Amino acid sequence: MKPEQVQAQLTRVLSEAIAGLRDPRVPMIVTVERVAVTPDYGLARVYVSAMSGEMDELLDALRGARGHLQRQVAEHVRMRRTPTLEFYAAGDGW
Repeated sequence: MKPEQVQAQLTRVLSEAIAGLRDPRVPMIVTVERVAVTPDYGLARVYVSAMSGEMDELLDALRGARGHLQRQVAEHVRMRRTPTLEFYAAGDGW
């Protein structure tokens, strides 16, 4: 798959998976703004934003749920190996 296709699939899967998290630090509406994968698909940088809530708490919650989110990606995106997920606030590192 092309990087753009992988990034689009990761965005879709992660948006659904994050919406299903039951962590009080995760607001009702979290938007996956962008996903950037490295050329070897070993790392995926996930940029998120939220309408309300504390961004640092949201990032901590997502980092804590990394294993669960990576399993969701592994189940729904056909790849040889699942990329390691890193979470950032939208606008960081663009």
